[in-house]
Amino acid sequence: MSRLSCWWRTRQSQRQYANLPKPSVVNVEMGHQVGYFETPTGCWWLPLSEDIVAVTMRLGNIFEPEIVAEASNHIKPGSNVLDLGSNFGQMAVLFSGMTGSSGTVHAFEADPFVCRLLRRNIEANSAANIIVHETAVWRESGQILFYPVQDFVRFNTFGAYGIDPKATTGRTVTSTAIDSLDLPGNISFMKIDVQGSDLYAMEGAIRTIERNKMPILFEFETVLQDDFGTSFRDYESLLSRLQYKIEKFIGNNNYLIKPIALQTAQ
Repeated sequence: MSRLSCWWRTRQSQRQYANLPKPSVVNVEMGHQVGYFETPTGCWWLPLSEDIVAVTMRLGNIFEPEIVAEASNHIKPGSNVLDLGSNFGQMAVLFSGMTGSSGTVHAFEADPFVCRLLRRNIEANSAANIIVHETAVWRESGQILFYPVQDFVRFNTFGAYGIDPKATTGRTVTSTAIDSLDLPGNISFMKIDVQGSDLYAMEGAIRTIERNKMPILFEFETVLQDDFGTSFRDYESLLSRLQYKIEKFIGNNNYLIKPIALQTAQ
């Protein structure tokens, strides 16, 4: 989810915020007040804040519906799906319905509080075919990375904060490279939204990508590239190595890529 997009959507939703549905249950999770909501898109535990993802879900809507719609074109029943950057789990739950009980969704989330709500939302929606990985997806496994404590000054959304490669303080989180997991084959789709480190996530999944040749949707945010020392040329270089090509631009900062051979065949 783009940080700039997050800011813009938050501004648009402020008038709606005063009229949001009230939770049926309220409690405190890891120092944050959260509520339980039954909505047309599912049952959700969400922070009682102006977090735009939570606000959208509380209103009974899908956050970034264009991504969910695109995913539905590729996810096959009985297949495996990788959701890198699951946030509160709305997409993971929707993906789990697309792949069905015979398939599996692997949901990755680095923030401990957000991951706690992700697990609760999976349980609330009886999505037993989702496996949660509480880790930072990276190009190498076992790295100790720093995840910032959200100050909600620059951004007021939990998901707008990600790994800061230049940080030397903050909450620590251990990294995982997708290839190190030796996941089963039959992966039909991978969504990556990990706040600037999407390239690193793909670099750590090269063998998995080469084995499955699945469509991938990743996010590229220009404002974050200085932090990571990367540019779009680095992404293009990786796509060339993988023999992938950009098929379309989706939403604000998302790219759908597919193997060149598959595009040629179509």
